[in-house]
Amino acid sequence: MKLFTGILFIFFSLTLQAQNYKVVDEKVNSYPKHYASAESLASQIAKDFKTDEDKARAIFTWLAKNISYDLQRFYKGDTKVNFSYTDQADFQRKLEAVNTHSVNETLRTNKAVCEGYARTFKKVAELLDIPCLFIGGYSKSTINDIGNIPPQEDHAWNAIKIGNKWRLVDVTWAAGHSENKQWKPFFDDYFFFTDPDEFILTHLPAEKEFSFTDKKVQLKDFYNTPLFAKAYFKNKLRLKTPSQGALTLTSGSTIDFEMGQILEGVTLHYAFRDNMRPQEIQPVCSGSSCSFSIPLTQTNNTELFIIANRKTALHYKIFIKK
Repeated sequence: MKLFTGILFIFFSLTLQAQNYKVVDEKVNSYPKHYASAESLASQIAKDFKTDEDKARAIFTWLAKNISYDLQRFYKGDTKVNFSYTDQADFQRKLEAVNTHSVNETLRTNKAVCEGYARTFKKVAELLDIPCLFIGGYSKSTINDIGNIPPQEDHAWNAIKIGNKWRLVDVTWAAGHSENKQWKPFFDDYFFFTDPDEFILTHLPAEKEFSFTDKKVQLKDFYNTPLFAKAYFKNKLRLKTPSQGALTLTSGSTIDFEMGQILEGVTLHYAFRDNMRPQEIQPVCSGSSCSFSIPLTQTNNTELFIIANRKTALHYKIFIKK
């Protein structure tokens, strides 16, 4: 299962949403760091919170802040469980046993890969009578993902029904990131109730109806787009071109960009991997469209970063024609 990596994607943002959940988060911060069972965690949450939204936030916050990603298991590739079965009923019994084991291990060790986070979130939510889905699919989180379709699903997350609306949650990506093969806790509530139109740029469910958006995205197209970081969404950027994440160009040419209207107060820069000194971008805007060009002076393959208010927003592979 995919681990969210890349320090360029990580930044602190105190959003209005975070302020709305301040009381919930502060209460959850006082909880024990360890619970022996999903039932005991659910019982605590049920006692402290009344609405399904606050309960969902409490599950999210506790898991993201107290469960560390199991890097050892991830790097060993030990993230799949195989079992045999005789018929559909036997399959369901054994699958339930595997899922229960995943939840119990997550709480026993305070460690998990993405499946453990998502299974535990689902279990606690259901104990609180909140409809919840476990969603398997594909994710895009590093530059190496561009143009590379994995042989099988590589990530898992959740959707939870609040009122009559399904809301998307990724506890794994909210918990932290890997840096030099070390786990760095970093609570990031961008991945709580994320806008489905934004979520689908980094998460593609295997079952398309679980995207909860009208956007139709094919697997090949998903992996062929640039890498979108949170600064892209936070600054409400809207990329039109280039829509391909891997660009093959001639040294000395330009890379031409077109975007939707860029909000006042958003400053853009660019940098190449082999020259990380950001250069300011001066977009030319007319009506609802803005354009700019970046000179390509590099003579070897590289990477291009588009930076919005000092945070990476877009990330491209650049191949130089020889």
